[in-house]
Amino acid sequence: MTQWLAGMKITAARLNDFTPVAVTGTVTAATNFSVTSFVAYDAGGQTWFAVQLTYSGSTITASSSGDITDTQCCTLPSALIPPAATWLPYKAGNTADGIVQIDTGGVCKLQTLSPTATITASSSINFSGVIATG
Repeated sequence: MTQWLAGMKITAARLNDFTPVAVTGTVTAATNFSVTSFVAYDAGGQTWFAVQLTYSGSTITASSSGDITDTQCCTLPSALIPPAATWLPYKAGNTADGIVQIDTGGVCKLQTLSPTATITASSSINFSGVIATG
């Protein structure tokens, strides 16, 4: 990845430097969640990440309209904190989808779930996204 310094000339080679660089840091799991896997890479001014968690708490059941109580699942490392609140889709197990919110502190909260779906103990929660890093 090109590190831009004062006086450097803009060239095609420098602009097209999309060599992925692994992001340091890790996801911190919230109560009733554990981190199964986490990976993140910086490339070309964007940071891509993928999080997989395992849930171990009481069953979460969505209403007929897909509402659930906001449930904190994890906190992202500082390199992945978005400049504004961000919403991404997540997959719960192999049967339900929902929306996870990432706030400006990196806290991730499950906010919705497929209507009448459940998240039970040992369910896998998966989401990924891209954050613009400059």
